[in-house]
Amino acid sequence: MTANDAAGHDRKHERATRLLAGRIRYGGDYNPEQWPREVWREDVRLMVEAGVNLATVGVFSWAQLEPEEGRYDFDWLKEVLDLLGDASIGVDLSTPTASPPPWLATRYPETLPVDAQGNRYHHGSRQHFCVHSPVYLRAALRIVEKLVDEVGGHEAIELWHIHNEYACHVPYCYCDETARAFRSWLEKRYGSLDALNDAWGTAFWSQRYASFAEVVPPRMTPTFLNPGLELDFHRFSSDAFLDEMCAERAILRAARPDLAVTTNFMGAFKPL
Repeated sequence: MTANDAAGHDRKHERATRLLAGRIRYGGDYNPEQWPREVWREDVRLMVEAGVNLATVGVFSWAQLEPEEGRYDFDWLKEVLDLLGDASIGVDLSTPTASPPPWLATRYPETLPVDAQGNRYHHGSRQHFCVHSPVYLRAALRIVEKLVDEVGGHEAIELWHIHNEYACHVPYCYCDETARAFRSWLEKRYGSLDALNDAWGTAFWSQRYASFAEVVPPRMTPTFLNPGLELDFHRFSSDAFLDEMCAERAILRAARPDLAVTTNFMGAFKPL
């Protein structure tokens, strides 16, 4: 880092500190990609009139930012950041990873989650991904890296916002990829089958495992599931969402250590 780079970084850090200090944040989600470009200036004018000083942008914008795999369009986002910045409205810039674009599900159907009955979800709504899918994870981190490269240095950005409402609609996936990840998690947690069998009380109902490969997620069964299996599966699933969040956070912090990183939850949401 040169002296000029260091001075520039210090100025940005001072600006971020100044903007965040001593002000109550007033604003909310702004989704300009869902509206005609012609109304954006009026949107911003009305925000100023209402006293808005922070807008969360980009939460559900993956399909606009990457309409096809590897083809990106950040021009519209840069325009929005300019409009907000010129109006002295700060931006809480979101990573768009909560709602993958249709091409991801179409080209890589293994990224779609599966329910306990073995039914695979489809795209056409939101949060249609398996957090254990390596393909989803690679695509998600790639769009975060691209977001940082394209607009991460914009002066309107005051905060980073990761993802959206983690585990809101699909807190658990039961696909084969999840099963493989679960077994690996269990091996690290218990170290041996004897320890797992003892912890889960698998002598009950002839459930004792002879191999980690025999363990599956708590899918549909004739009657009550083993409670130890269910508890550990919930822990494992929560850990996976945390790992994904931390992976995104690492990219954002490496690029802009001067900015705070946040996300949003639903109060007392049990799956997390």
